[in-house]
Formats: sequence, C-alpha cells, structure tokens
Amino acid sequence: MSTDTPENGDGEGEMVKLNVKVPERLLEEIDELAEELNYTNRSEFIREVLRDTTEPILTPGAQEGVSQGYADVAAGRTTSHEEMKKKFGIDG
Repeated sequence: MSTDTPENGDGEGEMVKLNVKVPERLLEEIDELAEELNYTNRSEFIREVLRDTTEPILTPGAQEGVSQGYADVAAGRTTSHEEMKKKFGIDG
C-alpha cells in the first residue's frame, strides 16, 4: 500500500492506495456508471460506493431515535396496537 497527501479534502484523512482486481466486465460497468453519474474518475466513484456501504445511512439524530426506541422496548415503555387505537379513537 502507498499513501498520498495528508488530507484529501473530504476530511477523511490520509489517502491510501488500494489495489483490487475485478473482472473486466465489472470494470466496464464501473466506468459506465461513473461516467453516467458524472464522477471525475473511477476512483472517486468507488470511494463513494465504499463510503455508502460502510457508513451508517441514518443521520445522527435518527440513530439516536432508533437507539432510544430500543431502550424503551428493553425498559418496557411500549404501547400495544390496541391501546393506541383506543387512545386515538380508531375502530377496526
């Protein structure tokens, strides 16, 4: 592995070169997608795909809400479907 500049402009720190072998058909698809989606080059496209698959999709606020929901369930702070229907006056 080799490294590039100390900062890549995305605030992600030092860039590290990663060599990966892919089938030619896949490389052609990557290049087509990168061009179609207006990426500057295939490396930029692949970094974005890797980022999307390794970083949480939820915003920090949403992650906090999900965590709170799990904590509520674990602590028994839940309401049944039937209780909610009664609370909001819903029949059926």
